[in-house]
Amino acid sequence: MAGASPAGRDRDLYAAVQDIQAGYWMQMRQVLARTESWPQWTSRTQVLGVAAAQTNVVELWLKEEPGSLAARVMYARVATERVLQAHRRHGTHDTQHARDLEKLADRARQACHRAAEDNPHDSVPWLCRLALAETDTTERHPEHHMAPPPHEYLLPRGPWGLLGEVHRRDPFNREAWHRMSQALQARPGPAGRQAVAVDFARWTVSFAPSDSPLLLLPLYARVQEHRERRDKGAEVALNLLWTREDTTRAITRAYEGWFQQCDPAASSQQDLNYLAYTLTRGGFPGWATEVFDAIGDFATPAPWQYDARYPKDQWRKAFEEDRDACLRSHPRHTGKHT
Repeated sequence: MAGASPAGRDRDLYAAVQDIQAGYWMQMRQVLARTESWPQWTSRTQVLGVAAAQTNVVELWLKEEPGSLAARVMYARVATERVLQAHRRHGTHDTQHARDLEKLADRARQACHRAAEDNPHDSVPWLCRLALAETDTTERHPEHHMAPPPHEYLLPRGPWGLLGEVHRRDPFNREAWHRMSQALQARPGPAGRQAVAVDFARWTVSFAPSDSPLLLLPLYARVQEHRERRDKGAEVALNLLWTREDTTRAITRAYEGWFQQCDPAASSQQDLNYLAYTLTRGGFPGWATEVFDAIGDFATPAPWQYDARYPKDQWRKAFEEDRDACLRSHPRHTGKHT
């Protein structure tokens, strides 16, 4: 199934992931050597890091080529991903797990420092440090709980300096802002996770470029709110969430500002899927048809797995049901991306 691959439409990346799963690193080395832009470098290293975290492939590469900058960056990615996976599996409630997690995190930070020293222009080592902030629930590291920008009273303390380091190297990096939102939500204070997600998304889109994928951050926050309301049994209020003026305004801005300017082949498949999901619920079937055309076979589990109609492992049924309904209502629609 095409949609099951995190590589999306990137065939070179797909081949590298397959190679990693077979225990080899040469395809990874080659695909990174052919990477031409910082956004592509960020997304490719992220996907490769997730794939390689369960293997020793990157360690083997680094042993063979200890001077490789790409191998050092990938080791930072892999070390960070292992921390994130351990944190999500066990958390920090158990003392032994907390100690083990801190050892893994220290190792990852060292890898990030080394990679950043080797290539000061690369944002990925700083992205990895930003990602680690999510796991520092006891605020052991001062860089994870800095004051927000001046006059932004609704925003909590967090890893603002690390976000700034990424932004200086790769302005409005998509992954950085998502990582920042996750870090802030990990220690939300009295406001709660949902309020933090909404406030951070609103603040971000107030100055993000008019065609930026960051315009979708409010949609991620809305889907999260939908999940939380559903889990609490507040089914009656779910439909009202999607017809609220602030929600429809955010959906419209994401569609008109980002989608109508983007290249689906170079865009986040998850962003496309979130946009299709929210357009469908917001009552924009014509626009949703365009986005479904752009998605093609590259559906992603999130956000469809959060839909109450089917069990999580049958998320593709929710995707197909919404897609088919939109296509039936607009059978002759031909959008920019068809």
